[in-house]
Amino acid sequence: MANEWEKQRKHKRVFFSKQQGLTALFALPGIRSTIPVKIMDLSMGGLGCVLTRHPNLRFKEGDQLTLLELHDLERRRIPADIPVEIRWVIDMERFQSIGLGCRFSDTPPELKKSLQAFIEQGLSRDEIKPQNSDSKDFVKRSAGG
Repeated sequence: MANEWEKQRKHKRVFFSKQQGLTALFALPGIRSTIPVKIMDLSMGGLGCVLTRHPNLRFKEGDQLTLLELHDLERRRIPADIPVEIRWVIDMERFQSIGLGCRFSDTPPELKKSLQAFIEQGLSRDEIKPQNSDSKDFVKRSAGG
């Protein structure tokens, strides 16, 4: 039976394993340094990711970040520079990583094209399958929660 996230999903979503090492860079408003994340899933509407816990970083639903760039399966850089909104956060003190679910805002047409190619690239690979559950559920299961 589909959960609420699946019922609301408008876009194809592809899941990437930790071993594939797909990354993205985020920026926080007013901070010069970037935040590297590992991409767990990607769709035209947003992405799920994990990042290493840092004592000075706290996230909550509704926070705004800027997605600076993605790296595709061939490690090519996809410039983005688009605002994203955090939709969910999994932040448990006993784990080294924090999980974030982000929604893209105002995606320009050229980036939409790159994202679509990236998603199709992932879906065309035998080892990468469309995701049937939300990345938030995946993070909870992986964390034993």
